[in-house]
Amino acid sequence: MKKDLVAATEGASGLPQETIDTRIANATKLPSGPFQLSSGVGSQDYADSPVHRYYQMFQQMDCSASYATKANPSGCRNDLFPWVEVTVGAGANGAAPPANLNDETTLEGATSMGFYNVQQGDAPYFKQLADQYTLLDNYHQPAKGGTGLDSIYLGFADDIWYSDGKGNALTPPANQIENPDPMASTNNWYSQDGYSGGTYSNCADSSQKGVASVNGYLSSVGVSPNCEAGHYYLLNNYNPGYVGNGDLASKSQGPFTIPPVSTPSIADVLIKHDISWAYYGEGWNAYVNDPSYYAEGSEYCNICNPFLYQTSIMRGKNKDGVPYRIANLHDTTDLYDAIKNDELPAVSNVKPSGVNDGHPESSQVAELEGFVKKIVTAVQKNKKLAADTAILITFDEGGGYWDSGYIQQLDFFGDGTRIPMIIVSPYTKGGHISHVYSDHASVPKFIEANWALPAITGRSRDNMPNPVTDPSNPYVPTNGASVSDMMAAFNFKK
Repeated sequence: MKKDLVAATEGASGLPQETIDTRIANATKLPSGPFQLSSGVGSQDYADSPVHRYYQMFQQMDCSASYATKANPSGCRNDLFPWVEVTVGAGANGAAPPANLNDETTLEGATSMGFYNVQQGDAPYFKQLADQYTLLDNYHQPAKGGTGLDSIYLGFADDIWYSDGKGNALTPPANQIENPDPMASTNNWYSQDGYSGGTYSNCADSSQKGVASVNGYLSSVGVSPNCEAGHYYLLNNYNPGYVGNGDLASKSQGPFTIPPVSTPSIADVLIKHDISWAYYGEGWNAYVNDPSYYAEGSEYCNICNPFLYQTSIMRGKNKDGVPYRIANLHDTTDLYDAIKNDELPAVSNVKPSGVNDGHPESSQVAELEGFVKKIVTAVQKNKKLAADTAILITFDEGGGYWDSGYIQQLDFFGDGTRIPMIIVSPYTKGGHISHVYSDHASVPKFIEANWALPAITGRSRDNMPNPVTDPSNPYVPTNGASVSDMMAAFNFKK
């Protein structure tokens, strides 16, 4: 509510911009390794946002077959997060590095090594849910990079690529192709990267900049890039091909917009098999009215909605002649009404706005907890819904923060670091921790398993087998590239 917006802005640092965050204990004398953000920066405060882009994350992970062990067959040491922060940070879209570039120029430094401590009061509602239901502690962001690419996997279980908007692969403009080669006199300032600049990669062609090193590593650990020849795949955040009213986004959102895609999504599978579904995005109504204007308190996340990229949804109609964008894409106000009136579709995707999404620097974890609690509480008040509804709670990505967990290599795009997944269901009660290896492709795979549906396409990750593990190490699949459908986290014998 507008009256609550002032409260939503509490928790700022009160410090000048571009200075060390002295709220953190011993900020100028941090030891090597991870450090606790709270009590100085708790889950009700605004935290710094470290870099989270594709090539930066690949470097941060520091993967090599020469580092591989039985316990860590991908050979990723995750030991270069601060180095990447200080040498390139979020990059500069191909602009030259500043004069006298040094380890303070990027203004990021040790940010990536911070962590919240739920044992000491951080994220209390998420901890409550984890203690009461089931936590997946081996769940991962599906790609190396940021919100856009990772959200795409929730819909497609795959990446999307640059085309003519009619399904034919094209080469994007030169300044939109990634080039992670370092500029002169730097060891890590990329020649072309970012949002308003390079974001596509022809990862089937090892002569392309940055591709040979990634594919060479993947080959050394026995993983296929899964890149089709001549296709330039999206690696970072770009505007979707459509805006909310069905118009082409290129008309209003500028050149850094991926053309409409013909790639099928989980929505197409649900439609074909007559399973009801909806995507609820907070702030959708304001976004439809004006995609270039964020109404007060409404920051709709267009790059988070996988169906905005897709022609079949944004231009298609259902059997009653109603456009899918009207029948299936809604605001969260409609979600609350659907829960109250027992009118939820079989499958619902829900995304908070930038105010409530918990993203560091622009939101707070406490805001996201409040958003989630409102939904969980409303569902559980409706006993009919509560009896057969599973609520899957996760983050789009790790926000650039370091993590110690094992990372499986599935293809050119991912996986990335671990993120939480909490499953709230009558069949997940008990404070159970599931170690089954999963990522965002596990969400459509779960939907397919629950309704006995086919995979989205022949190449999407939902075709991968469920993980098989050795009892001595339940975190590392022994059957090659594999992701779970998460059914193992449930106990249906209750």
